[in-house]
Amino acid sequence: MTRVFLRCLALALARWCSMGLFLFLLVEFSFCVVGGSNRHVWLPESYGSVPAPLSVQPTGLRELVGERSSASFLALGLAYGGVVLVGYGWGILAARFRRFRAASILALPFSAFACVPGFWFVVLVAIYSYVVWKRPGFADELVVDSGPNFLAWWHAAVVALPAMAPAAAWQIRSVASVIEAEASRPFVRGLYLAGYGDDDIFYGNVFRRAVPGIVSLFDRTLPSVLGSLIVAEWAFRYEGMGSLIVDSVRLGFYPGIFLGGLWMAAIVGLATMARQVAEQFLRPG
Repeated sequence: MTRVFLRCLALALARWCSMGLFLFLLVEFSFCVVGGSNRHVWLPESYGSVPAPLSVQPTGLRELVGERSSASFLALGLAYGGVVLVGYGWGILAARFRRFRAASILALPFSAFACVPGFWFVVLVAIYSYVVWKRPGFADELVVDSGPNFLAWWHAAVVALPAMAPAAAWQIRSVASVIEAEASRPFVRGLYLAGYGDDDIFYGNVFRRAVPGIVSLFDRTLPSVLGSLIVAEWAFRYEGMGSLIVDSVRLGFYPGIFLGGLWMAAIVGLATMARQVAEQFLRPG
């Protein structure tokens, strides 16, 4: 087990370093080759203090990244937690009732919401925010002094919902497809002929044999969710790592670009490593 963990960890570190090198070259090419800037990424003078537009009050880079990452972790937890819970729960339910095309029916609400143009959804929320709070984006001037900070959870939920919808629809269909493929194997007919009940066949045999396949889907939607959070955070003026990346690109702030990109690459790498270790556990023989 230790050997498997170390091998997966080494592979995750190699991927993370490769992502850092690619990001390094991409920033240099975009700003210096295409944009004509003389602020090369390897020059120490290219890395100054945190620009004023990135923080309401003067702060250091460590404090800025800490605040932004905490906000993004909350939104990511809601978005990806919803994808996993809904995707696996409804996907298993859809496979159980596959004769009624349950996968298409259960995935329909999320697919329909994902097809709504995100621009118009953002416009509607911006109009509502302007009418109610007299400003676009979130009501950042409202501060919760005591009790649970439900306002922060509400802000994170609004950002997480557009990122969750398409990923949840894909997860439902994918989980159902893996289980349905296992349910189509010849041994299932033999169990029916032997007198086993539907629940015994599905949960005791089909689902148990399909577990490695559905575990392999665990991290597939995470890059999509993180990419959607970049757009949603910036659109809703949500101060997370996604909006830090966009604002840092607009301001030419290299540390914000690198730290935001590496932060997201680390999350994807850790999720992939966890999935690989779990697959090694569940591999038969």
